Amino acid sequence: MSRSKQLCTAFMPSAVMIVVLFALLCAPRSVLCAESATKEIRIGGTGTGLATMKLLGQAFQKEYPDIAITVYPSLGSVGGIKALLGGDVDIALSSNDLTAAERGQRLTAIEYAKTPFVFVTHDKNRISQITLNQVVDIFNGKTTVWPDETPIRLILRHRGETNTQILQSMSGAMRLAVQKSYSRSGLNMAITDQENADLLERLPGSFGTATLCQLISENRALNILALNGVKPSPRTLANGTYPYFRVLYFVTGPRSSLLVRQFLDFVFSPAGQSILTKTGHLVTKRPK
Repeated sequence: MSRSKQLCTAFMPSAVMIVVLFALLCAPRSVLCAESATKEIRIGGTGTGLATMKLLGQAFQKEYPDIAITVYPSLGSVGGIKALLGGDVDIALSSNDLTAAERGQRLTAIEYAKTPFVFVTHDKNRISQITLNQVVDIFNGKTTVWPDETPIRLILRHRGETNTQILQSMSGAMRLAVQKSYSRSGLNMAITDQENADLLERLPGSFGTATLCQLISENRALNILALNGVKPSPRTLANGTYPYFRVLYFVTGPRSSLLVRQFLDFVFSPAGQSILTKTGHLVTKRPK
């Protein structure tokens, strides 16, 4: 071998090392960003499911400590889907099935649970149950005080919000009472599920609606009422004696990452299903 070839051969390992070092030094930001993107799962959407996602995320991270779970503050079902389409979240949480337009954008909705839709009062209110007729009277303003003479402070949600839609579907009288409530003055209006629960906790004599999963997952100090003699729970929801609920969906995009699929696998695993059951969900079997 010639002297020049020997020099060239001897130089090659150093050249490779220099190229590698140069690449790392010149492009660390893009490399690190790509690595970070593959190690984070971002979740956002309806406020009723956020605290449960944090609990699931904590359990998931015990098995996969190198994967971060980020749960954003309430975006609402519509906002979560918009964030998914914009690439700002990896999983959207929704209380509504997808519209035809959303399916046309190659989104997929996966039902993961149902949770009882409940009536609640301030935790110092000593009543334990209510009837649907009594709820109608509260919303239309016929009943304005509790049995102990404490004024009833009704908390409303916006007309198009899921809780309002469920209320109006309960009966014709309930629909009319809800519509009348919007013309009453001095009532509190909650924008998000978290604001709704905050008002119910803070205002003496409060009355409103929520979901069982949110109240349990957020450890809310509220008085959950039996309705028409039936206590809301996953069991009474399953046997049909408690008929009111919200359906909860994961919504994913057309190119869900391996990490997203890994998280969904965990949610539908025995460990994930146990967390859902303990936090007031009637779990749904994963579609095949």
